[in-house]
Amino acid sequence: MKARAWIELGLHLPFSHHDLLTGQLATLGFSGFLQENASLKCFLPKDKWTNRLKEQLQKILSHFKREFPLLDVRFQLTTVREQNWNRAWKNSINSIGASEKIVIKPSWRKTRRQDRGKIVIEIDPKMSFGTAHHETTRLSLRLLEEHLQPRASVLDFGSGTGILAIAAVKLGARHAIAIDNDGWATSNATENVRRNAVRRKVRVLEGSTKDIPRGMFELIVANIDLPTILQSLQWFVKHLKTEGILILSGLLIRDLPTLLPQLSHRGLVPLGLIGENEWVALSLVRSS
Repeated sequence: MKARAWIELGLHLPFSHHDLLTGQLATLGFSGFLQENASLKCFLPKDKWTNRLKEQLQKILSHFKREFPLLDVRFQLTTVREQNWNRAWKNSINSIGASEKIVIKPSWRKTRRQDRGKIVIEIDPKMSFGTAHHETTRLSLRLLEEHLQPRASVLDFGSGTGILAIAAVKLGARHAIAIDNDGWATSNATENVRRNAVRRKVRVLEGSTKDIPRGMFELIVANIDLPTILQSLQWFVKHLKTEGILILSGLLIRDLPTLLPQLSHRGLVPLGLIGENEWVALSLVRSS
């Protein structure tokens, strides 16, 4: 039988930015991804390639270039023969030390000797965001590790894979709610909650700010984006206990002049700011 022809989209792109594109490209029908340090290869059956899909791809990449103007994003399209993309992709995903105490690994990797004694979280990356291969997830985990108090109640808003809610209970939280408005993400989070044996302590919900359960949280973490954070601040304050901690990530350094003036009149006092490359994360406390 003749091997099926595929379109290969090759992107010159830092590894840290791969997760920001793979979900969007998957919605176009790309079903295989191969990640390397400075490149991302995406695959689509050639018989599904159309002029309309090409236009949609160009829109996604144009928007991405506007969002990250300092990146030299280049791409090329070639036709290749069918291979075992899934096996090649799995071989490219390794365990990663996300913080001093936390290691993230896919289910098909064994726990490394140097990771024994640490908190090991199994996350199988799919189309939802949050595998600790991106700076914003690592920054969130570092602040979570620093500020989480034992027996705290936690809200993970825009939870993606559910990694932050899972990490919270493994760090000692009493319970956590992981909420996301994307059905694929909540499905993936549910799988990861089950895989990490935290079903009794982590509840996964599909919804937005209006769907946050009634009650107050000692800690809220939101690894999302600036527009969503600005729209959601009042809801976070409403559901955050006095002296509770709010962790905000998914932010670029250039977002800070827009965000910071929105905090003080809502009773949010900055505690710390950490960064990695062009990304930053904030920890804040709700004053009385």
